Amino acid sequence: MLQMVCAYKKKYNMPTYTLVPKFNKSIVEYDIWTNPSNETITTCNYWRFGEILVTCDEQPVIEVDCDDGVNIHEYFKDEYSRGNLKYNLNDCYRSEICDYPDNIRRKRKERIDDLWGDSDLEEDGWDITDTELWVYTDFHIHISS
Repeated sequence: MLQMVCAYKKKYNMPTYTLVPKFNKSIVEYDIWTNPSNETITTCNYWRFGEILVTCDEQPVIEVDCDDGVNIHEYFKDEYSRGNLKYNLNDCYRSEICDYPDNIRRKRKERIDDLWGDSDLEEDGWDITDTELWVYTDFHIHISS
């Protein structure tokens, strides 16, 4: 019975860790958008500050190659799928479309740019189908609960 209680506590009373990037302007959020014609574009939001909250058994140890970065959603894919990964991003200092469909015509590209600039992609039938959160620096990690 004692082993069951300990296992229960370990599973359900996991601590939440706060990961804060050591340097500002090191977070990029990529949103992959798809429209009904199955075209995709990728938008990039560059963030000045942020924190990542992850609930897991042990304190995370993340080795970041500052040139290649780390995809937080992939790194914590199990926690992300269980809803144990959240993040707060602050002060977006740049936003752009960074990838267009192959062989896109100039007029179509201009239309997409206009929709993006007016924040109307969703009204034109585009939906975010995936998001990646990349960090290009090491972290300060502390327990938050």
